[in-house]
Parts: sequence; structure tokens; C-alpha cells
Amino acid sequence: MLSALLDKLFKDTPDNDAFAERFINTARRSGITQPLSYDAALFRVQVGKGAYFNLHNAHHAYLSAKRGKQQQTLDQFVTALHASNAPEMAWDEIRPLLRPIIRSASQLEQVRLGEIAQKGWDAPNTFQYRQLTDECVELIAIDHPEHTMTKTDGPAADWGVSLHESLDIARRNLRDQEQVPFEPIAPGLFRANWQDCYDSSRALLPELVNRVPVSGRPVFLLATRDLMMVAGENDEAAHLAMFDIALEEVKAGRAISWELLRHDDDGRIVVQEPATEALRQKQSQLRVTLNQDAYHVQKQLLERVHEAHGEDIFVATYMAFAAGEEWISIASWTEGVNASLPKTDYLALVIPAEDEPPVIRVPWNKAMGIVGDLLERDLRHLHPPRYLTRGFPTQQQLAQLSA
Repeated sequence: MLSALLDKLFKDTPDNDAFAERFINTARRSGITQPLSYDAALFRVQVGKGAYFNLHNAHHAYLSAKRGKQQQTLDQFVTALHASNAPEMAWDEIRPLLRPIIRSASQLEQVRLGEIAQKGWDAPNTFQYRQLTDECVELIAIDHPEHTMTKTDGPAADWGVSLHESLDIARRNLRDQEQVPFEPIAPGLFRANWQDCYDSSRALLPELVNRVPVSGRPVFLLATRDLMMVAGENDEAAHLAMFDIALEEVKAGRAISWELLRHDDDGRIVVQEPATEALRQKQSQLRVTLNQDAYHVQKQLLERVHEAHGEDIFVATYMAFAAGEEWISIASWTEGVNASLPKTDYLALVIPAEDEPPVIRVPWNKAMGIVGDLLERDLRHLHPPRYLTRGFPTQQQLAQLSA
């Protein structure tokens, strides 16, 4: 209790501009000599002539970190800047350093929207990745001694290999690393314990996961980049503990996914549905928490895109609330307003009026079955998904939605 009070009273809570100044100062102390310029509108730092570092995740992680861990958290993000100083390497030198990393697909969306704000919607999409689940993508990285360089644009042309070939090499390299036992953290619950920035990547090696001493088929959760937890598929208590731990750990940022996962018979990662209502409710809290963070950043960036390019589209907010043990998301769809809607559990249809406007709350899936033609999936977005409104339901349709 005292620790929480001290955190509240004395923890550093800089606004965007103050945090950017701290970030740049930390980068300079770490040896970065390239020009660093802060873009307040897009909340990012330009490194040299062309590279950009988006500050949203770093700022969120810094604010969420405990009082004594904030500088350490900032230092971890600054190490990524050193990738731009790395000397050119030949393929024979790069090959043994390749590693696979798993990231949230929403991370790519944030980078993409930053580019679009500068260059417009026609800016080329250079991302190369392997889609694992709706939430998770696999990227190639180079494991330098002091930092990890993520290759969001895939293998360089002079490597002479495709994306999938490079990812297969990276998995073999990871498999060849020293094997470390998974660490027990609660009855029936284990975590990857390499502590080498690739703990979550071990999910790509089913033979490792299958050796974890759990009861039944292993299922796992990739809560953050550094937290992979494994439990037996029918161990409800371990699953509940897994979600509780995840809900705490994601507060520090670097989140990946809320999905419960397992390997199929071919070793592919697939989604495992919660086995009980209690687990489904607990997962709903993690799902809504991570989606709310992802949609919040997306909304900020998308509003800047619209402002930069003169687009008159209202970016609706992803709102969340607890309904008993269940966590639910909802977004407003207002008559007469061109809007970009997040995908939520419910829609609140609003009809403007001088007095209190009437609101119809309807489940998303029910709305799609009746007025799906008025909600067009905006394929320009990678993740999380958004839908453009194409009109508003008629009185007859509103009656169907209300029924």
C-alpha cells in the first residue's frame, strides 16, 4: 500500500513533449550521434534522414512502469535506435544472427499510419510478415550483441532468400540456442525463462512447448514480448492465474495478444477457445484492455491522417465497461455522420434530437446481419479492424435492431 502511494506521489508522469525530450536525452547519453528531431504532431522521433521511431508504446510503457523501473524501461526502447548505426553485414554474417519474433499486428498498423500521414494512402506498404493468428504476426530480426534489429520490410534483396526461407532459418537458429527449462510460477503454470528478448518466440517451437510438464495438451498465452505462459488445456485454475498475471504485466506495455493458443497436429499455432464461462469472462477483460489500448493509438494516428489530408471522417472511440464479470466494448454510430467505427461487442445507434437523443444498443453480430451493407470493412487498415459507415439504418431496420 505504501509503495502504491509513493508511486502515485512521486512517479514521473511526463506529457508527450516532456517524454520526447527524455527519450532524446537518453538516446544521446547512450551514444546515438545521428540527428534526432521530434515530430509533436505524430508523436515520433525522426532518426537521421529517413527512419522514424514512434513514441506511443514507449510512452505508455514508461507511464505504466513502477517508479524505480522507469529509466530501465526507457533504456530498453532506446536500444532500438542503435539498429540504424549498425554496419553493413554480408549474408554469411547475418544468417546465424537471424531470429523470429512475434509481435502484435497493431504495432505494424501504427507504423503504417505514421507513413500515411506523411505520404498519403497511396504510400507503398513494405511490410513482410507471416500471419500466425488475427492478433499475432511473425517477423524476421537480426540479433546483434547489444540490440535486436527488426526487419519489418523482410529480407534484404542481396540476402537471396524469401521471407519464409529467412523465417525458417531464424527458427532453426532459435532452436539451436541453449535450452532452458520453463519456470513454474503458479500451480500448473509455467513461463519461458530464457530472458533473452525471445521468450515469446519459443511459441514457434512446438517441441519445446510440448516438454513443459503440464497435464494434457499445452496451451499458452503470449501476453507480452517477454512473457510466454503455458498451462494444461483442462487446468482452469492455472488458466485463471495466467490471465490475472497477464492483466498486470500488460500495464507496462509491449503487449502481444489476449488469445489463448495451442499447436495443432502439424505444429501450427491456432486459437484455443476458453473451456469454461469463468475463463471466457476473464479473457474478455484482457481482450478489451488490449483492444482499447490499440484502438486508442490508432484513433490518434488516424485523426492526424484525416487532418493532414483533409478527410472529413469521424473516428469513433472504442469504449469499454464491465457488466458483472463480463467486459464489453461499444462504439457510437450517429445518424448523419460519416464515421470510421472500431469493431466492438455492441453498437450504440444514436439519432440526434433536441432533447435526449434516443440510443439503440445492439450486438455487433446482430447489426451485421441486418445492416451489414452499411458497414464497409476498411481494408486500408492492418489491425485492429475498422468499418466505414455508408448511411444509417432505416426506420424499419431500426425496429428490427430493437427487437
